[in-house]
Amino acid sequence: MIVSLQLQAAIAQRAGVGRYVHTLAPLLAARKGVDDRLLGFYFDFRRKGSPFPPGTLEEHRVRWIPGALVQQAWKRLGVPPYTWFAPGADVHHFTNFVIPPLPKKAKAVVSIHDASFLRFPETLEPKNLAYLQKHIDATVRRADLILTISETIADELREAYSLPADRVRATLLGPPPSLTPIKDAEAEALLKPLGLDRPFLLHVGTLEPRKNHQFLFEVFNRLETFDGDLVLCGMEGWHVDPILRALEASPKRDRIRRIHYVSDTQLTALYRRAEALLFPSLYEGFGLPPIEAMRQGCPVISSDGGSLPEVVGGGGQVLPLETAAWVASVETLLSDSDQRAAQIAAGQARAADFSWERCADQTWDAYREVAS
Repeated sequence: MIVSLQLQAAIAQRAGVGRYVHTLAPLLAARKGVDDRLLGFYFDFRRKGSPFPPGTLEEHRVRWIPGALVQQAWKRLGVPPYTWFAPGADVHHFTNFVIPPLPKKAKAVVSIHDASFLRFPETLEPKNLAYLQKHIDATVRRADLILTISETIADELREAYSLPADRVRATLLGPPPSLTPIKDAEAEALLKPLGLDRPFLLHVGTLEPRKNHQFLFEVFNRLETFDGDLVLCGMEGWHVDPILRALEASPKRDRIRRIHYVSDTQLTALYRRAEALLFPSLYEGFGLPPIEAMRQGCPVISSDGGSLPEVVGGGGQVLPLETAAWVASVETLLSDSDQRAAQIAAGQARAADFSWERCADQTWDAYREVAS
């Protein structure tokens, strides 16, 4: 069986779908059968090269035409067929929500990571929302199998599009293999260049409306017993100006630290040394930061948006977006050592229930089912 895996998001994005593809692709390559081929397809007109170490997987790169030009033709004209660029595969896996023009006989698996375009359209960048609204219906009809990253999203798609249960399959993510546990001394050394020498609460995520930073600042502003910092780890996304204005308006703005991008080892250190991860997202398809944090022994306080109760429940605190409740929970977590220890243990046990390796195995099962 020959599988063509769409790698483009791993070239263009560091978070979100890009992180999904970057983590999944090597695990898929390591798990292919003796008669299988996994071809990682992407456009590389600008000669940026692969995001993977040499030999990780068999790559099919297109350098003779700009990918952006082809994508515009797909959006506006519905041509040319994808198989012009990635021919000969038994199954095509489209990893970023939408299936491009594809011959009827070609087999297609598509990953739809969340249903924010249905549930919280106001949190999406307008051009991305318009793109999804234009193409997602055709993608859902065209796909031989839809993969989601949580059971919550699988159920939302089945309900929204009246899909049979077996047309949508959840392949849950897990703590990334690259975030291996480290000791406190190593974490302190890794964070020293970042100037993080005070206790801190942590938030990991792109600065964008869906992550709900204004609520996070409100909670931080009202904490009376914590004199440490709030660390924001994430790149700037769309509609960031209101978030930055809210940050500047905070009476504790001098204690809100921003880190745009860190290595996996530094991210591990942030989780290891943080007093807690605060994750008040409006909606998540899975929510990698909470599961990453729990694995490293960092307590998590999360909203109940989207799949977060499914992922965090039993390992962290899942709360509605009520400021007083969050403030009380943070202050109790910081002051009650027994509760903190119990939540750390519960979080590590919960994180152990999730596995990227299992996700890769289930993805290969999906390919074989579609191919047959």
